[in-house]
Amino acid sequence: MSDAASRPINQALWYRRFGPPRDVLALEAAELAPLTPCRVRVRMLAAPINPSDLIPITGAYRHRVVPPRVAGYEGCGIVVEAGDRALLNRRVLPLRGEGTWQQFVQADRESIIPVPDDVPDSLAARAYINPLAALLMLEGWPVTGRRVLLTAAGSTCGRLLGAWAVAAGAAEVFAVHRSPVHAEALAALGLSPVRQDDRTLAAVAAKADVSFDAVGGRLAETLLAAMPRDAALVSYGLLSGEPFLPIATGPTVHRFHLRDRLEAVPSGTWRGWFQRLWPLLRLAPIPDVRPFPLADWRAALAAFEEPGRSSKPMFTFPDPALGDESQMDRLISP
Repeated sequence: MSDAASRPINQALWYRRFGPPRDVLALEAAELAPLTPCRVRVRMLAAPINPSDLIPITGAYRHRVVPPRVAGYEGCGIVVEAGDRALLNRRVLPLRGEGTWQQFVQADRESIIPVPDDVPDSLAARAYINPLAALLMLEGWPVTGRRVLLTAAGSTCGRLLGAWAVAAGAAEVFAVHRSPVHAEALAALGLSPVRQDDRTLAAVAAKADVSFDAVGGRLAETLLAAMPRDAALVSYGLLSGEPFLPIATGPTVHRFHLRDRLEAVPSGTWRGWFQRLWPLLRLAPIPDVRPFPLADWRAALAAFEEPGRSSKPMFTFPDPALGDESQMDRLISP
């Protein structure tokens, strides 16, 4: 067999132009590139689908995200190639580098996060985008003794913000949701479920000291018009796809983007965040997963878009040496 024929092949979901993800994503196969110095190669095990993965593909953040790119921002895998042999076969989060919706990822040695042995793949794969955003927002805008309003409260980040705000001593947490299926689960977390309609929103916004908004657009404008002037609205997403403008006589608007917090962050701080996150995540209110092989990415996107879904679509990358059932077991227990 020739050298070319024996080189491993990597399959990856690329987007080479902006547009609806189902239209512009494409599964491509190519030979693995040589490992860059000071990096490790990680064979992916699991990678979830988040709004933060899909929105950049549409071009919403074209000022800082430029195709062609492999999609996906988080996931977990096993180190299969590294200059430091002690890293081999370690489960890690290969973050702050290449897109994770591919079989193999090259990651910077200083940016990989070791995964504790007792944390299953399904949890480790989701330890970054939503949990870290929730942790840093609650540290930036403390909620102890304050009334909190959450939009998109049925989302993973919304549930984390709500549960951790209650644990931090928030006076009350209003959890705005669109689907009735979320109300019972939100109430079980100690939150006050709120249906997403203008009259109800205005009533609870008038009581809020701080709002964490993931929707933007008209919903954010409704909140700003009703919230007290000395309150704060933290905007961390635009699920509506629509921007909004602050109101001169309204509360202060703060923009939170996780990517901005990551620029030039020291490796010690980066790793320290996850040391604080792992204990919180072991008891975190996160949904079950629904696994999809990468080749079934269209079905995975369709599942993600299902109204009121109660599980997180997640790409899995079975090891050719193992059966699919063994890979599914890893999602539950490492």
